[in-house]
Amino acid sequence: MKHGVKINRLGRNASHRKAMLGNLATSVLRQGLKENQMERQVRTTVAKAKTVKPLVERLITFAKKGDLSARREAAKVVHDHEVLKALFETLAPRYSERQGGYTRVLKLDRERAGDSAEMAIISLVEDVVVKKAPKAKAKTSAKKIDITEASVPAEA
Repeated sequence: MKHGVKINRLGRNASHRKAMLGNLATSVLRQGLKENQMERQVRTTVAKAKTVKPLVERLITFAKKGDLSARREAAKVVHDHEVLKALFETLAPRYSERQGGYTRVLKLDRERAGDSAEMAIISLVEDVVVKKAPKAKAKTSAKKIDITEASVPAEA
């Protein structure tokens, strides 16, 4: 049994996997900064998308924290200085009210032509947060019935 397996190795050694996921996370963040909604997505395999999703969400959480330590942790993954700067200055305020769930993975119907790998789109969600109004308590029309000794029939 493989206990404690927490990461999909994606058929790569550790340094290759770390570099690839860092590049993919940087691409997702770079695309998320674009104005056009159709350009805000990255097309990759389902396995890579599911693996990079927690990494991107952790980076946005670091950006929301905003201190020097968080910036250094994010810089370990994001090697593009412009994207790192935009992460802290643009994306962090965009998701300041959201409590997680910054990314979305959508599976595509088509498979990749070369090796029939399942493809997916990973993108950042829109910055609109819908706050639900507190529910009003529904008034019940049923009245409480007081059961007294007089209303209960005597047992024989």
